[in-house]
Amino acid sequence: MTSFDEALKILNSVKIKVKSENIPLLDSLNRVAYRDVPSKLDLPAEDNSAMDGYALKSSLTQNITSGELRLEIEPDTIYAGDNSKKNIREDRAVKIMTGGYLPDKLDAVLPLEDAKVIGGRLIITSPIKSNKNARKKGEDIKEGDKILDKNTRLTPEVIALLASCNIKKINVYEKIPVSIISTGNEILTLNQRFRYGRVFNSNGILAELFLSQNGCSVMKNVVCKDNLAVIKNAIRTALKSSKIIITSAGASFGEKDFTERALIELGLNIKFRQVAIKPAKPFSFGLFNNNIPVFMLPGNPMAFFTCLIVFLKPFIGNQIDIKNSIRTAKSRSLFKYIKNHKRREFIPAYTYSKNGCFYSEDYKKHGPAMISALGRINSVVSIPENTFEIEEDDYLDVYFI
Repeated sequence: MTSFDEALKILNSVKIKVKSENIPLLDSLNRVAYRDVPSKLDLPAEDNSAMDGYALKSSLTQNITSGELRLEIEPDTIYAGDNSKKNIREDRAVKIMTGGYLPDKLDAVLPLEDAKVIGGRLIITSPIKSNKNARKKGEDIKEGDKILDKNTRLTPEVIALLASCNIKKINVYEKIPVSIISTGNEILTLNQRFRYGRVFNSNGILAELFLSQNGCSVMKNVVCKDNLAVIKNAIRTALKSSKIIITSAGASFGEKDFTERALIELGLNIKFRQVAIKPAKPFSFGLFNNNIPVFMLPGNPMAFFTCLIVFLKPFIGNQIDIKNSIRTAKSRSLFKYIKNHKRREFIPAYTYSKNGCFYSEDYKKHGPAMISALGRINSVVSIPENTFEIEEDDYLDVYFI
């Protein structure tokens, strides 16, 4: 049996080729940038007003020590979105709204609430500094500046930044093509009626949706009867279109566990068989042609789910090294627990942040076949092999869903 750390080491050594594609920015939510992205324009695009007020040339006010300066006010107002700068005499002031482009040689803005206007003239009684209440061209971003690092997940705020910089299409990693093969005579698809002795294909649904959220595109999601020929045919089909294959159930040593046999007969090179963890001990892993990984996951739903979080999600993340993705953290236990074995154990949990620290509550009713936890958890906590008792406030590794 392979240790947890050794299994991770083997998985981390495997790299698959992930291509890129150019897609519309508005279709890029949760995708990952394939390369650095430079801005296509300056932000701000021109010198502009930071508030509603009167634009003027600041140097005209520098000699005010007593008395006042009166500047004639232009009849037109400059609004945000005006197509061009107004041609304004530098010895005059002009009313300007927030975001309006400053005319040439006018470099400061007197706020409306501080302005005194008499007879169409702006009355100024003290010096105004250059660039007062003005935003300078390119002070935030200059054209050509790198605004996004490669391998960054495209969140709503990141997409908004790119849109502001005139990015309309972006090069992203492809969604990794994956096939899911569930086996078992007892499995029903969701559109079938429930029958005695049968179970619905929750693993297939869970895997498809989970992987779709984590950078994959599911090419096939099939259910096979416990029949060697049928399973082999499904694997052959998956090999034609997928860069990762995931199987559910049929990998143990029962009379109708044909999955591993089918894979080996088709040329799978087993890298490890079973892992010293709880749940999900039957988890095994291999490669086709040294470049198509196959994750043989147990059929029990909580064991299956644990493998998705602990093995599949980090594996996919490692292929593209996502920068802004939280995978694990240290969390303080809010529960006590006794472990009576030497395997790494994973417990479903609800983890939250308080005062800068993570805290985890365990879900009391859990086991490899128990699925009720899925509606109440957001993480799993890890108990090391040589730890047999957990006290409240102990630090544990937590894997976020």
